[in-house]
Amino acid sequence: MEKTAKQINLRVKEFSCTGCVTDLETILNNTVGILKAKADYATGIINIEYEPAEIEANKILSIFNKLGLQIKVM
Repeated sequence: MEKTAKQINLRVKEFSCTGCVTDLETILNNTVGILKAKADYATGIINIEYEPAEIEANKILSIFNKLGLQIKVM
């Protein structure tokens, strides 16, 4: 069975520092079901590629809530 990855793009209201971006990318990229996550400090945009059979989009969004980050789905 072929996997079909999906993508979700988010905008974080505000990153505190570039270290926060690195930490967030590490957390996301080590989450089961997330294939690739890239965050941009300057724009606040996060691109996440994930496998919906392994993780649901609302589970990804809950990670941001747990970290106290305000996001907007683009």
